Amino acid sequence: MNTASRFIIIAALISLVLIMSASTTQAADASDNDQTMVHIGVYVLSIGNLEMNKGSYTIDFYVFLRWDNPGITPSFEFMNDRPVSKEKIYEYKDNDSCELWYRIQANLYVTPCFDDYPFDAQDLKIIIEDSKYNISDIIYHSISDISGVDDQFKPAGWSISSYNMNVDEHTYPWGETYSRFIFTIKLSRTTGPTAAKLLLPPIIFCVVSGLSFFFKADKITHRIGLGTSMLISAVMFHLSQTSSLPPLPSLILIDKIMISVYAFLASSLLATTLIYIDEEYWKDVDYTRIVNRAGAFITILLPFIVFAILYFYS
Repeated sequence: MNTASRFIIIAALISLVLIMSASTTQAADASDNDQTMVHIGVYVLSIGNLEMNKGSYTIDFYVFLRWDNPGITPSFEFMNDRPVSKEKIYEYKDNDSCELWYRIQANLYVTPCFDDYPFDAQDLKIIIEDSKYNISDIIYHSISDISGVDDQFKPAGWSISSYNMNVDEHTYPWGETYSRFIFTIKLSRTTGPTAAKLLLPPIIFCVVSGLSFFFKADKITHRIGLGTSMLISAVMFHLSQTSSLPPLPSLILIDKIMISVYAFLASSLLATTLIYIDEEYWKDVDYTRIVNRAGAFITILLPFIVFAILYFYS
């Protein structure tokens, strides 16, 4: 084979590679062009039937969609339950732009987090995917300028800390990937009323039980009565606060607070028991005085130590 033939063959191979590369690029561009960007936003009007122990809530809101491909019509669905009502209130289409508005009421759910109960914050989510087109056809893009939560909406016992939107991709086991829009409202409990309602009773239990240290040593019956009655009240209060919550695998904040209260009450009863033993058998006045003072100091200090251990190491 002469040199000219070799050059002809090499040039043909190079041309073939360039043609294949151009075809691949054009196919990729065509694929990109087939993907429609749907601009989506949510405006929340109200939230009702809020039962965070179950993670369920009813939400009333607008959903609006904008895109520029009249040959495709988005058909979305909710991934955290189903809508109760879905009313199309506005539709516009031409060759350059399309727009849809819906008024929706939906019963939704999330998995609540109670780690910081009773000062917990919960994320209420609206999760939307298209029910027909996967990510090769439709990709969501959030609209932030007209999305939000109505200012007149004030959930009882809660305050709206913030809200945010994000777009993610969700891949299913059968290999299809869908664009997913998530609108999240962060609710936090109102601090003042929550503290007064849930923290004042444990403080009262400790104060009443602590009064026993001011009783004379011969008033053992009164001291034991105060301690045991406050311990029973604390247990009943603890049960009343956690009975409505689902079974949890770990201690939450209210558990840690109440265990600290139990430590205070138990320490108070232990000091009373030691004083009773001394009064009945040892008859040592100095020992009684020391136990009473040391017991008061340890009883006050112990719940703070117990709470710190539970809070930082459990």
